[in-house]
Amino acid sequence: MGTAELRKKVHSYIDRADDRFLKMVNALAKSYEDEEDYTLPGPPMDLETYRRRINEARAQIDAGEYITQEELEKEMEKW
Repeated sequence: MGTAELRKKVHSYIDRADDRFLKMVNALAKSYEDEEDYTLPGPPMDLETYRRRINEARAQIDAGEYITQEELEKEMEKW
């Protein structure tokens, strides 16, 4: 099951949940969030920001500002 499908399934559980289940999910999420190595990938994006970043990425690709898979693998070998 992929991430998107899993999210949809969990959302479905939450939408139908009673108070006890929601409290358990909240406690689990809080515990996970409190772990010291937990970090969010960044703040949520609004649609305008999302579209702007896609357009910026496309412009970088068009300008040749990228590396190939092979180039990345060679670079990683040096790490």
